[in-house]
Amino acid sequence: MRHGPLAASRPPVGHGLEPYKAGLPYTYAFGHFTALEALKHRPADVRAVLVHGALEPHWRRELERSAERAGVPCERDDAGVARLRRHDQVRCLAVVSKALDAVLPERDHAVLVAAGQAGNVGSALRSLAAFGIDDVVMVAPKVDAWSPHVLRASVGMRFAMRCQALARPADYLAAHPNHRVYSFSASGDAELGSVEFRSPFALWFGPEWPGAGAPDEPPPGLSVRIASRPLVESLNLAVAVSLAAYAAGRGKGRTNDAYEAAWE
Repeated sequence: MRHGPLAASRPPVGHGLEPYKAGLPYTYAFGHFTALEALKHRPADVRAVLVHGALEPHWRRELERSAERAGVPCERDDAGVARLRRHDQVRCLAVVSKALDAVLPERDHAVLVAAGQAGNVGSALRSLAAFGIDDVVMVAPKVDAWSPHVLRASVGMRFAMRCQALARPADYLAAHPNHRVYSFSASGDAELGSVEFRSPFALWFGPEWPGAGAPDEPPPGLSVRIASRPLVESLNLAVAVSLAAYAAGRGKGRTNDAYEAAWE
């Protein structure tokens, strides 16, 4: 560590950073798991890592090693972490430049229409990553896909994925006419267990409650229901996405070994 007037006069790495808002060109990966995933999957986009003195030494060393491999500054900045965090239990963060993502046209997609709950979106992204779908389109999104809440709810897996925002369902359908659409609804025509998913496909999920901004007409393709007891009217987005992504992956013959190989 450098000492002397130059080192003493240099501002901390968190100096000048603003509390998060959607218009910023960067976002925050709060917590060590989320910060480590940012360093792993998007090292070139990580600007800096800030740690609080209360962070456990084991996690600080892990962050320092990962940041060093990525060529990213990692510094203790108690005041910066305390100013930017929203919860006292957050003891570190990564500052990450936002990227303009676009889904790969040849890959399977998930389409989330008018998704409105950041926690549900983050959990859904984590499940999609777990079951082999890394390309997500958010149509008329009510949630910022770079929100720190989404990042943390995904436990950092948002950084391993491509999330593209589009204004209208028709924009997606026009851009990807060869994708088979499987739209999920409580009144769907086919039960999930009977569906054979054929690539390239789009798992399509409507808004999380009626009147949330989605079009009245369903998308073309097969409508699918997830069978449940009648006393439960519907499943939330994260649960429905998890079940659908698992079934689609298993239907394509993916095994645990296949999932592991996809990450190598």
